[in-house]
Amino acid sequence: MRLRSLIAGPVRWLFAEAGYDLVNLNAFGHDPFRDIRLLNKKWNSSVRTFFDVGANHGNTSFKALKQFPQAQIFAFEPHPETFLRLKDATKDYSAIDPVQTALGAEAGDQVMYVYDISNINSLVPNARYSVRFGKHSSSISVNCTTVDLFCAERNIKKIDVLKIDTEGFDLEVLKGAAAMLKRGAISFVYFEFNDIQPGKNSAGGALAPIDQFLRLHQYCFIASYNDYIVTDGDLFAVSNALYALPKNSRVGEVR
Repeated sequence: MRLRSLIAGPVRWLFAEAGYDLVNLNAFGHDPFRDIRLLNKKWNSSVRTFFDVGANHGNTSFKALKQFPQAQIFAFEPHPETFLRLKDATKDYSAIDPVQTALGAEAGDQVMYVYDISNINSLVPNARYSVRFGKHSSSISVNCTTVDLFCAERNIKKIDVLKIDTEGFDLEVLKGAAAMLKRGAISFVYFEFNDIQPGKNSAGGALAPIDQFLRLHQYCFIASYNDYIVTDGDLFAVSNALYALPKNSRVGEVR
């Protein structure tokens, strides 16, 4: 033990000098997918169904496939051109099912606000990123359905991971999953946020309203993971949060 400590000290210092740190692989709060695996190991569960809502070009879908090789991944992307790129990128991966629709609180056509950067396209006109950085949009009409309707149509009984990155529309997606959430049929929810409280001149991006909504359905906060922070001008952060439904609250589990 003493030898290990003597070795670990200099090694950690070298990593720190290079801008890195050593991480305990059994510690939570560093990687959301690893945290999901750790919790599932404790609860004797696995990831079989993964929803990538706001899939863009499929980066998260590919990461999910690598981390959860047994999962069927549904990648939702409503923008026509972005969807074609997603479909082409995933054509050789049978486990990834690209779906050209948005998800929200209700079904029907929705206005999508389109920017020069496809990953900030949004179904709200004043998402935090676009307001903060003065981005100007055009608009198109896209199809929208709900998590509940999609699951009913595809006979999906359970979602193991619901990942949402919809630039200010995340709470609306969750509202459209109310029946699945009430049944305890969604094990993990992973979504993007920018601050704790809502902004004055922007929509979405707030953790507190989503936290309040998820706690109504017995979900527990696990950790947050920061992507980046812009410090010039008004401080702007992009982070993600992971929530889990305890095993005894999940559908099919002993309560």
